[in-house]
Amino acid sequence: MQMIRRFRLAAAAIVVTVALFASTASSPAAIVLSVGIRLVIPNAPPNTCSNKAKAALTSSLSSVGETAPGVGIWIGYGPTDATGHAGSAAVIHCFELDKGYEVTFTCTVDPGDSPYTADALCKTLDDKFQGRTAAPLAAAATPTPEPTGCATTNLVGTWLMNNSSSQKFVFTVDGQVTDPQGVSGNWNLDGDKVTLTYYGTSTLKLSSDGKQLTGSKNFTRQC
Repeated sequence: MQMIRRFRLAAAAIVVTVALFASTASSPAAIVLSVGIRLVIPNAPPNTCSNKAKAALTSSLSSVGETAPGVGIWIGYGPTDATGHAGSAAVIHCFELDKGYEVTFTCTVDPGDSPYTADALCKTLDDKFQGRTAAPLAAAATPTPEPTGCATTNLVGTWLMNNSSSQKFVFTVDGQVTDPQGVSGNWNLDGDKVTLTYYGTSTLKLSSDGKQLTGSKNFTRQC
């Protein structure tokens, strides 16, 4: 029985993952999957599960339908963009038992396009299925934007060494620096003091406008 349940969960995960990727010609870069909500409802007509599954999905998603008549696999998609790509999808899978039914919930989101998480989507669908009052889908945390411009609090951006357009260096938010040949090093900023580890360690000074690094190596930031 345990092997059968694992197979069922894996099958639902495959269905919903394929569904999300298939919703666009250009596949999303990454998806997040939530699997594991499972209920066993004794002494209930199996068709009750499909009715509740359809209603739960319709309450939160769109384009809801059964993958094939009578199979008990219900799928729904979140809003689509101009290219037809849905940022979220979910499957509610109903299984008939000797007495009653079993149901699983599987949800997936493309973090770049979904305003909520896969876990939040599955929690809402479970609440709707069981007739509980469901809180509005919680928005996913907004990623902290990467610093830009000539800030004096970071070195993130493109710098020209000795003000030469052919010597373009990229300083990233994680403290890395890479030269035009792909050789990398590290940077650290403490006040206006910069420690640059690149073919040895250099101590440089950041100008008050955040545009210049001066010392044994000189850089100009492209803002």
